[in-house]
Amino acid sequence: MLGKMTPYGNVPFFWTNHYGKGMQYVGNAMSWDEIHVDGVPRSNKFIAYFIKDNKVLAACAQGRGGDLLTVFEAMQQNVLPPADQIKSGAETTASIKNKLKLNKGGACRRENCCQKKSIVQ
Repeated sequence: MLGKMTPYGNVPFFWTNHYGKGMQYVGNAMSWDEIHVDGVPRSNKFIAYFIKDNKVLAACAQGRGGDLLTVFEAMQQNVLPPADQIKSGAETTASIKNKLKLNKGGACRRENCCQKKSIVQ
């Protein structure tokens, strides 16, 4: 901004509406190995996780905005569980939300920025 090269340290996101249907996206997946869908796209109620090397890089949702905000905050705090735990059902957006509640104050939002660590593992 104003001629300074300042890195953007937050998780990118966008929301859009077309033909009365909303779509939300968080993260940044330039490439991925697989897409895991939780829910039924035809019912307009799902989250699609974009996964590479067992890490969720991005998520896209329709009809589950609250759940996507949980994923977004977990990405911001660097506490999103590995993809295999989400795919197996061992971790759900409800369990992630509960862990976020325990993480009082959160973690530093910029990777390798400071010494503030998350208490959630």
